[in-house]
Amino acid sequence: MAGFLRRLGALTLGLSLAAAALYAQTFALDEEQKSAYLTSSGSSGEEVVTSRFSVKVTKAAVATSVDVADTTVETGNLFLVVHVSATSPAEPFRFRPHTAWLLTEADKKYQVTDKVAEDSTLLGKWVQAGWWIDAPLVFEVPKEALRGSELVLTSASDALVVDNLAPDVQIDLGLTGGESPVEHYSLAPEGT
Repeated sequence: MAGFLRRLGALTLGLSLAAAALYAQTFALDEEQKSAYLTSSGSSGEEVVTSRFSVKVTKAAVATSVDVADTTVETGNLFLVVHVSATSPAEPFRFRPHTAWLLTEADKKYQVTDKVAEDSTLLGKWVQAGWWIDAPLVFEVPKEALRGSELVLTSASDALVVDNLAPDVQIDLGLTGGESPVEHYSLAPEGT
């Protein structure tokens, strides 16, 4: 009789665990949700705060060429220069090329241009705890990409490993598509 009760208890426990596992699957994330970041949104001029960093777009400009040090870099499209202030609440880190992009109204992504050296942009700067830095990001885009575009930044550190807890920000740049580009835009810090 004791053996029967043990088998009945084991069967009941096994069925309970199977039911619990099936119920737990209802909480599982689909593939799109698994790769989604924790997004904070804002507009140009607003400070957007996440658990790992805070950023603010201080200005955006459209140009047909950018001046970097003693060099002028030109494009057949437009350069969108977005000045970003950033700080970290605890750990220093760097934004990398795969952690910054422009998202258009049509959901097209534009990476930071490789025509401007990283050390002249936010990608070449360390974001420090308690200190605000201000540096540009430069995107090479067609005119039709300007309207409704948003800057997306994430603190994910490695392109090979997806960090589902890495927060990101989406900042509406307030562009209408009717902005007139300047001929030359200097990336040199003010006062130099």
